[in-house]
Amino acid sequence: MILGIPVVLALFQFLHSTRCHRPNIVIIVADDLGWNDVGFHSGDVHTPNLDALAYHGVILNRHYSQPLCSPSRTSLLTGDYPFRHGMQGHPCLAGHQHGLKPGVKLMPEYFSRLGYRSHLVGKWHLGYESVHHLPTRRGFDSFFGFFNGFLGYWDGTHYSSGMAGRDFWRNETGAWKEAYGTYLTELLTKEATKVIEDHQGDGLLLVLGHAAVHGTDLPLSREAPPEVTNNTERGYLRAITQKLDWSVGEIVSSLGKKGVLDNSIIVFMSDNGGLPASPFRQNGASNWPLRGEKKSVHEGGVRTVALAWSPLFNKSSRVSEELFHISDWLPTLYAAAGGSPEDLPLKDGINQWPSLSSGERGARHTLVVDIDDLNNSEAIIEGRWKLIKNHAATSKLKMTDDFYGESGYWMPYDREGVENSTVTKRLGPLPSYYTELRNLATVKKVCSAAKNNYCNYCLFDIYNDPTECHDLSSTRPTVASALKDLLDSYRPYVTPAKVVSFDERAYPKFSEDYWAPWLSIP
Repeated sequence: MILGIPVVLALFQFLHSTRCHRPNIVIIVADDLGWNDVGFHSGDVHTPNLDALAYHGVILNRHYSQPLCSPSRTSLLTGDYPFRHGMQGHPCLAGHQHGLKPGVKLMPEYFSRLGYRSHLVGKWHLGYESVHHLPTRRGFDSFFGFFNGFLGYWDGTHYSSGMAGRDFWRNETGAWKEAYGTYLTELLTKEATKVIEDHQGDGLLLVLGHAAVHGTDLPLSREAPPEVTNNTERGYLRAITQKLDWSVGEIVSSLGKKGVLDNSIIVFMSDNGGLPASPFRQNGASNWPLRGEKKSVHEGGVRTVALAWSPLFNKSSRVSEELFHISDWLPTLYAAAGGSPEDLPLKDGINQWPSLSSGERGARHTLVVDIDDLNNSEAIIEGRWKLIKNHAATSKLKMTDDFYGESGYWMPYDREGVENSTVTKRLGPLPSYYTELRNLATVKKVCSAAKNNYCNYCLFDIYNDPTECHDLSSTRPTVASALKDLLDSYRPYVTPAKVVSFDERAYPKFSEDYWAPWLSIP
């Protein structure tokens, strides 16, 4: 049968519409990347590929994650605040029964309704006490990576509480030999590009959870790639970050070689703030000039590096100052994929696709930064106001709320590197005003107040005081009281965080030296 031209045209339009409703989605999650550890925030680390992707896309300057990695991943994949699932307060630790409960639906399970194939490369960190907790039992069609919070960059080994165990997997089979001797960032990148190359058609959901730039229990000098030019903690951190930046360039290049860039969305974010001053492990990150670091509800712990790029955006090459929470990615990307966010049983995530793609006013005006019953720490944002219940004065986490890190403002910007980066070569010339975008994305106000200005409940005007210097709770008591009431309204929905000890049945010696599932029931 020969079809007439109108029928053929209609069929073509239908297929094109279907294609555009199933964009290929790549989510890249950096680990512990500091606010000031990217070039487009005026940091002293050269990140030419990230910068180029940011200038071609949308820099999300008020993107918030959780203070820690497992809570952030919970929020990303469930679209909920982690306290609804008891996942606040601390990360999933090796050999502890503290995983995200099986039966809680995750992002790939929702996307499968739309015909997507989903893959996780890299960090899982949502529990592995039983096989029912594993990513391949939670909607991911494949998994290549590690279960725990960090991994040796050269040996596929996780060190925890004086114990060492192998922790590298292909789906549910130990794959330590694939990891040993290959630099971890390169290994994960190679696998991610292979997933892109092997995928047929559209409808790809790839989550690349990098280990970089998380430190380990070993010195940074051991974990850095060979390209180190400065043998200091900060120098090692720069080298680890620059390898992460290289990975972003490889992902963009792979999508280009596959011929699917015109129907792709790339999201890049850090799971929480950087770790400049930890007594537990080396890192050398910088959140300057933001106050706080990883574990803190101050801006340096939760206001994270984030950007998005896609040719499907109607308005790109801009800096967005709209509130965006990590829980928003599930409904936002689901909408971009042609799904209806109203069909998702989410409680907290908001569809921000109109704001992201077209620059419309953001849909989020309130953001619960955290309610952490374990560490007696909480914070909420409403418009320009942020209320913090400051735990630090009486807590072992006191140090996390100070100011740390390099400013980076003194360093000449590597314009040539950005203009000749892999991403620029693939996406085309940068906008002529890209240095203005960098200027807009830089927090210039620096705290001049004394440090350690702790209080029970602190109120900050984070629009005019982004570094949280000046507590206004005494001069704006009505605002502080209203925000406290708003925070209290969420308290009935908090599932208490579990406090569990190490389960001796989880010793790697019982599982061929692997950190492996040790329970037979969920």
